[in-house]
Amino acid sequence: MSKVIRRVGYLRFGRFLEPWIEKGSFERLNRSLKRAGMDISVRAYLGSAIFSSLLVGLLSFITTTLLILLILQNPALGFPTETQPLVSLIIGVFVGVICGILAYFPFIYWPQMRATDRRILIEAGLPSTSSYLSAMSSSGVPPDRLFYSLAGEASIAPEISKESKRITRDIEIFGYDILKAIRTASERSPSERFSKFLDGMSATVTSGGDITFYLSTEAKALMKLKEEETKEFIEQLGVLAEIFMIIGVVAPLFFVVILAIVAVISPTAVEGSAILMLLLTYFIMPILLMIMILMISSVSREV
Repeated sequence: MSKVIRRVGYLRFGRFLEPWIEKGSFERLNRSLKRAGMDISVRAYLGSAIFSSLLVGLLSFITTTLLILLILQNPALGFPTETQPLVSLIIGVFVGVICGILAYFPFIYWPQMRATDRRILIEAGLPSTSSYLSAMSSSGVPPDRLFYSLAGEASIAPEISKESKRITRDIEIFGYDILKAIRTASERSPSERFSKFLDGMSATVTSGGDITFYLSTEAKALMKLKEEETKEFIEQLGVLAEIFMIIGVVAPLFFVVILAIVAVISPTAVEGSAILMLLLTYFIMPILLMIMILMISSVSREV
């Protein structure tokens, strides 16, 4: 997002939203922004969304109005000259409003989508992270230095490393103690599993328990959970592979044979069979295969 758009949105449009923000009308969006790891306030984000939508609507209005006006001026259409500007303006306003509204909605749903992606990445890297923290803790490293060390190990789990940097920032810059920093990270985490992991660390430190034993136990539990999820993924992948074989191999051969038989039995249906074959080859099969690819991609992202 451009700094100019963000600044103008914050200063010019965000101030009109301040009363609703203070009432908590956008609390859900605020949580989504935090869970998405987007370091921007609700006022700046909504102001930028409104300003961007107005820009898109204005550009769409100008472009559509000029384009329609040029089209209506074509003598072949025989459109009355005196009504051409009015019709162009009406169509331009309609298209501008629709484009502006359509440009606004992605801003509302983007933080939720980004938070979902972060949740998947965090949960995927949590087993290796817990093992790393367990090994560091067994060497006598205190809890606050655990996150400081983890913040510099982006190769283990990039998203968890970013969360560790925020925990370190809260401690060193904002003056939080380790317990408050962990609780804050738990509240803004998009992953419930990671939140429970942090809450367990906080409870262990508060009660004076053995943090090394807790991390070791959690590492074993998370590894076992990872194995179960991997087995489930392999089973789902096997089912999808069978469906893919049916859709990608068996079904085309079946339809080819059926259409060939129909063409032999009824010569008048040759043209219809050719059309169906073209639809099957260039329209139906590519769409079905794309759906299969999206299903496999969505399943594999969870592991």
